[in-house]
Amino acid sequence: MAGLPEYPILDPKLDRMPRPLLRELQATRLRAMARYVYEETPFWRRKFDEAGITPDDIKGLDDLPRIPFCTKEELQNDQAEHPPFGSYAASHPSRWVRYMATSGTTGAPLRRVFSRRDWGYTLDRFQRSPVAGPGDIVMILGPIDGMMGPTASSESMACAGAMVVQAGLYDTKTKVGLIRDLRPTVVSGTASYLLYLLEVAAEMGVNFRECGIQAISSVGEPGAAVPATRQRLTEGWGAFVNDGYGLTEIFPLGGGCLHSTSIHLSDDMVLTEVIDPETGQVVPRGEPGELVYTNLVGDTQPLLRYRSRDIARLASEEPCACGHTGTRLLNSIEGRVDDMIWYRGANVFPSAIEAVVRGFTELSHEFQIAIEGDHALPTMIVRVETRRQLPQSDLTGLERKVYETLAVALRLHPKLHVLPPGSLPRPDGGAKVRRVIDNRKR
Repeated sequence: MAGLPEYPILDPKLDRMPRPLLRELQATRLRAMARYVYEETPFWRRKFDEAGITPDDIKGLDDLPRIPFCTKEELQNDQAEHPPFGSYAASHPSRWVRYMATSGTTGAPLRRVFSRRDWGYTLDRFQRSPVAGPGDIVMILGPIDGMMGPTASSESMACAGAMVVQAGLYDTKTKVGLIRDLRPTVVSGTASYLLYLLEVAAEMGVNFRECGIQAISSVGEPGAAVPATRQRLTEGWGAFVNDGYGLTEIFPLGGGCLHSTSIHLSDDMVLTEVIDPETGQVVPRGEPGELVYTNLVGDTQPLLRYRSRDIARLASEEPCACGHTGTRLLNSIEGRVDDMIWYRGANVFPSAIEAVVRGFTELSHEFQIAIEGDHALPTMIVRVETRRQLPQSDLTGLERKVYETLAVALRLHPKLHVLPPGSLPRPDGGAKVRRVIDNRKR
């Protein structure tokens, strides 16, 4: 087989196709992908053979469950056994033009390569719904090197004609000064760091609401879709907040729009399932579960039924007001399977605590969750801090209100420590923040 067909990715009408035509397009691309990976990669040929299936068995979308799941651990092991890129790399190395690596904290980072074709598709996907163009200034706050999202965002917006400021190596105060002086149209960073910049800007006497910013792009971590966090970002920056989403292992996958906070996925590029992380069974629409993705277009390291470990819910099939007809994730990512805390018989996601903490104007943006003791009878400690020093009487009343709100939201009773301003760690240069500290005895 010579390879996969060339697919049109740039056309924005692909996001507005009638669902029957979209499903037909997905089925066609799934059949082509199943044959491609079987013929071109030892990794997928082995998985198909072990499952007792051939590409001819994949005739349509109803046959997708016949394909076995793929996990990050499998890919890590495969890259260790077949260095450096694994036996699931399909296209010839002479076609590769970009190298990236995953940024998560679970095991060794996965090495990701892109052919010229796949990298072009990545840039086209960004430009399908451009947030900037000629005359705009875009500031990228986080590190660029080796990271798919910031690199693709930077290159795609430059292709669209915007001036891109790659500010990842600057210290925080320098970034605030650049925003004040350059007055960018778009600023992109993690939700945690965007909130931290508001603190530093206030200390420097800079009001971002007066800097002409039109859009904030929150990337790299869940958060911007949590209503209380989104409100803080919107009020502090005075701009539309867009929650971007993607996986280095797959592609940039989507973002929100002016009409909805839900993540709009590119169904022509990826198939999406939501499963029970324990049983592997598909959950009903609207119920939380683990997102599973099948790459429909990539020719370099294509993954089928890849378990992302991200937790989300599918929104209704009704088209969005913006015209998008494809799959949407209801209010973005709720958390990760790896971050889920099993605490005294209940599942707790950090996002639930985030929603409570950032709903109190007296508290700063930061919080931390510590799990102490042992697995049989652990203790959860939620640490928050005030924005400013408070009299003891006010502090006591605030502590009671926060505790009661946490108890109702979580349906359990953690310990609460309300700390003075500046007690908790801040994001380091835009990197992801470690919110959960698990000190339980192993």
